[in-house]
Amino acid sequence: MKTLAATLAGASRNQDRYVIGERFAAVLDGATSVAGDRSHDPGWYAEQLADAIEKTVPQGGSLAGAVEEAIRAVRDAHGLTAESTPTSTVALARWSNDTVETYMLGDSYGVILYAEGTEAVHTDDRLDTAAVNERAAYRKRLAEGHGYDDGHRALLLDLQAEQARHCNRPDGYWIAGAQPEAARHGITTAEGRAGVSALVLASDGVDPARHPDATTWRDLYDEAVERGPEQVLQRIQDAEAEDADGRRWPRSKRHDDKTIVIAIP
Repeated sequence: MKTLAATLAGASRNQDRYVIGERFAAVLDGATSVAGDRSHDPGWYAEQLADAIEKTVPQGGSLAGAVEEAIRAVRDAHGLTAESTPTSTVALARWSNDTVETYMLGDSYGVILYAEGTEAVHTDDRLDTAAVNERAAYRKRLAEGHGYDDGHRALLLDLQAEQARHCNRPDGYWIAGAQPEAARHGITTAEGRAGVSALVLASDGVDPARHPDATTWRDLYDEAVERGPEQVLQRIQDAEAEDADGRRWPRSKRHDDKTIVIAIP
C-alpha cells in the first residue's frame, strides 16, 4: 500500500505521533494533563511508545500482544509508574495480501473504506462512559458562550480527576500508560482485504463534522489524496478558529492536535 501522513499541532506542542512500517501503521495521541502532574510530557510518551510499536509489530503475533509488549518495554526502560505516567491512545492497522486488521485502544479512529463506497469507522469510546456529568458540564458551559476561561479549566480539572478514577479498570476504560495488561482490552477487527479500497487512521482532533465541506471519512480521504493530508488538517483547524469560544462545537480545547495516516492499495 501507498501511504500518506500529516500531523498538525493544536498549540505549541504536538502530542500526537504516528509510525508507518512494513504493512502496518499507527497513530498515537498523548493525553494532555490539565493539572500538569505527569512525570513526562505526553508527546514524549507517545513517541516512546510509537518507537516501541515499530519494533514489536514486525515480530508477528496479535496486535494486542504487540502493543502490550511495547507498553512493557517503555515502562521498564524508563521506570514508569501508573500513578504518574502520561497516557496515550493507540490506533493501529496491519494488512497483508489477504487480510486487514485494526486495533483501537482509546478514542482515536481506524476507518476502513470499501470499493463499493461504504465505510466502517472503528474507535474505542469507553472513555465516554467515565465522568459523564463532568463532560456534560463543560460542554454546556461552552455552548452558553463562556469560552475557554479559568472556569472552563476548572471544569476540565474535575473531568480529568474523575476520569483517573476509572482509568484501566474493568468498570471504566483502557488506555496505554504504565500497565501493559491494558493492551489486552483493545478493540480488534479482522477481515478480508478484498473490497477494501483504503485505510484511514486518525487522532480525535480529526473530525469530518468540523471540516467545512466533508460529511464522511471518505470525503476527507478524497481531499487528502487530491490535495494532500496537510490541507485536510489545516481546513479543520481553520474552521475551529471561526468557533473560537467552542459554542458551535463544544470541545475541551480550542484546537486539538490532529494526525492522519492513509494507506492506499
